[in-house]
Amino acid sequence: MALTNLGNANVVFLSVADGNLVRSFKDANENTQQRVTKTGKTVHEQKFKDLTGMITGIETKENDYGKQYVITFLDGEMTYKVNLPYSSRYSSSFIKALPGVKKDEPVRFMPWSMTDKKDATKKVTGITMYQPDKIAPAFTKETPNGLPQMVKIKVKGKETWDDSAMSEFLEKVAMDWVKGLKVTDVQIDEKDDVPF
Repeated sequence: MALTNLGNANVVFLSVADGNLVRSFKDANENTQQRVTKTGKTVHEQKFKDLTGMITGIETKENDYGKQYVITFLDGEMTYKVNLPYSSRYSSSFIKALPGVKKDEPVRFMPWSMTDKKDATKKVTGITMYQPDKIAPAFTKETPNGLPQMVKIKVKGKETWDDSAMSEFLEKVAMDWVKGLKVTDVQIDEKDDVPF
């Protein structure tokens, strides 16, 4: 007789940081590295290069870090929920490639981070996906396909880049893509929506 897991034992919660998928734990174990966050909190994290599975859902949620995309992947009996900051290069590169993802096939989801070639003090980040070949973005600078560009605005006398129109457009692309997915998502109670 097989064992039945209680609650969300088959759900793994991940975030993306420094070009890696990151799983947080309450306590240290042999696979974790300890890190102190900007807020002074000590966390225990395990890092991964990539994730392969079927995308079964994309939604937005608010948490302590602001608005986030939550992407659900299914691999066999395991469900993975990946959080991406809503307005970030990670989420925009993911969604820009989403129209090229075949819904009925597993996809390899790989975050990355590298030093900017023009400015060594800056990092360039993103998500690359494979099925099995690299999936090209449907929206680029050369071929925007309706994607609004960022605009420079003044806030309190200081110039800044506003990506509001771009973010709204990309959210619509993500929500349209998710419509009609064949695979059903694992239901999770709101109170259990965090790993600890």
